[in-house]
Parts: sequence; C-alpha cells; structure tokens
Amino acid sequence: MRSDVLDQLVSRYLEQPVKASWEGGAADLLRGSFDDARIELGGLATAWMSLDGVILSARRAELKPGVPATIRVESPSLLVSVGQRDVARWVERFQLPFELHLTERGLLARAKVAGLPLGEVEARLQVVGGWFVLQPQRASLLGVPNYAAWLFRTYLPLPPLAEGARLEEIGHEAGRLRLRFEIESFEEDITPGLMRRLRGRLLP
Repeated sequence: MRSDVLDQLVSRYLEQPVKASWEGGAADLLRGSFDDARIELGGLATAWMSLDGVILSARRAELKPGVPATIRVESPSLLVSVGQRDVARWVERFQLPFELHLTERGLLARAKVAGLPLGEVEARLQVVGGWFVLQPQRASLLGVPNYAAWLFRTYLPLPPLAEGARLEEIGHEAGRLRLRFEIESFEEDITPGLMRRLRGRLLP
C-alpha cells in the first residue's frame, strides 16, 4: 500500500523525496507499524560515489511516539544501483590506472599506457575482509590470454562495509551494477540528522 501522507512524513525527516510502501491497510498508519516496509530513493550522492537508486526494505518497521519519536526496523536489507556514468566519474576522480566497464558477465577493467591498450581483466566484485576487491576471472596482456588471472586481484578505493552489514547478492547488467546488503536490525531517534546517521549505518 502507498500513502502520500507517509511519503511526505518520511521525506521530511530524511530530507529528500522518497516513496514509501508496505503490505497492509490504512489502519497501519494509525498504529505506526508496517509489515514488509519499503522506502525507495531515486538516487543518493555519497562521499565516494553517486548511486542511481537506493531501496531500503524491512520485514517490519515500527514508529514509536515520544520525545523524540523513534523508528525500529527489523531485518532490513538495502539494494543499491550504480550506473556506468557514475563509475566512470569515480575512476577518473581517483585516477585509477584502468577504465572500468559494467557488463552482463561482470566488470571489465582495461588498462592503457599513453592512450594505447595494454591489457584487460574480466572480474567479479567480491568482499574480502570487509573490503571490496576485483576478483579476476580472465585476463589478457597485449592481446595474449593470461591464465594466471588470479594474480591481478585488486582492492578498490572504497570504504569497508558498514558494521553489521553483509553483501548478499551482486547483480551484473550491461551498464549497471546492483548490490544487495543484509543489515542488522536497528532503532533510531527521529531527529534532525537522521539521514546522516542512517548513511553511516547502512552504506559502506
């Protein structure tokens, strides 16, 4: 179910437009409890990379009145989407020695020297010790296949996963990368700065 009132309320406290929905009826608004709750943001700029889309879903969310009011979220998960344009800007910002292309099979890193192609590595995104890494599946140097692709594993200049978050699923598409994280249940006061605190809790 959708509610314009709830959209406006949540947008006010998160300080940006959102779409909220849940499984149930209008009476849930009065109780302040929502099953299979879902909040969708059209996009989000972080200190590291802009995200095309962000969806926070939870098995249950509950608003508790008080001064201040609080929100409790049970079994939340976070789905983030990154597009090719934002990845290209990120690579340029950190002056990485390769181009990074999002494909259906994974990520394709192409190295160049003086504008000339040197080699390419086809890799999958993984998390090792909480840090994001490129795990090569195939590599070639000067057009010659290199069967020791595993030697080219590269740590990416991204912050580690937020405490209590687990990367559960990676979806590769042409020009898009989707990541789904499982997060620990949490409770937050509904006060100014809520969005900033949620970013630190939810996003790497």
